[in-house]
Amino acid sequence: MRVSILSTFSLFAFSAFVGGTVRGQQSCSVTLAPIPTAAQIFSIRQERALGDIEAEWVETDYHVAQNEKLAAHLNAIAGRVLSQFPREQAQVHVILIDSPAAEAFSTGPERIYISGKMVALLRSDDELAGLLGHELGHIVTHQNAVIMSQLFREILGVSAVGDRKDISEKLRRMLDSIDRDEKLARKAANLIERQEGINQNGADRVALYAAAASGFSPEAYVELFDRSAETNGNRGSVLNVVLGTTTSNLRRFREIKKTLKQLPQPCQEIVPAASAEFRTWQAAVMSDTDLARR
Repeated sequence: MRVSILSTFSLFAFSAFVGGTVRGQQSCSVTLAPIPTAAQIFSIRQERALGDIEAEWVETDYHVAQNEKLAAHLNAIAGRVLSQFPREQAQVHVILIDSPAAEAFSTGPERIYISGKMVALLRSDDELAGLLGHELGHIVTHQNAVIMSQLFREILGVSAVGDRKDISEKLRRMLDSIDRDEKLARKAANLIERQEGINQNGADRVALYAAAASGFSPEAYVELFDRSAETNGNRGSVLNVVLGTTTSNLRRFREIKKTLKQLPQPCQEIVPAASAEFRTWQAAVMSDTDLARR
């Protein structure tokens, strides 16, 4: 669940009602409480333009799998999760990429990228739903636009942007400034680091609620994080937190487990299901010649 400097870091803010029917006869209905929205300088149209610019860069650096059948399964699961979000999020598309790492990240408000190696790490559609919910947590809280607003102000002294050409010029100027000036690079890194914990914890919370509301097991996301972060089920103790000896992944895992317990019991009891359909799709991704050739 890798996050990029261009698309992830910002203050967390999300307000939506989510509810749904889970497998079997159990009913899982959950509400995610509203959290104040952080200020930003991008309009909705400008935020989309920023995402389009970033997507061009991503798809220059990564090979996009040109297989509609493989993408169809990703977007089918995403559709179920997206149904729990505000209507304007319906345009989000999930894109499969070739990467040497197991990673997933978003660019702007309309795209989520998942690597083939990330797919290989998954064990069920429930884990996939939680992963998509996490990335949607970054998107619906406009984290990309918020952090870019902060960086534009701090690095360039800019408090407004214009059309796509203007945004692209400012973005490149900011990145060039960071690249040339070590002091500015440290400033940007510190700004990002201050927000990262809040961003990730917020997106983790959205992942659990959105997965449960759309009928998937929230426990599956806990298992996915534990396995990918190699926390081995260790949440860290309260004493570790007080003494500052708990790693960031252990702190996240602790918060994820705490959030899981806040869900209604029927939601917690949804059992992950590794269906034959998922296993067939996963095997197809792993053996896809377009990705394997690279």
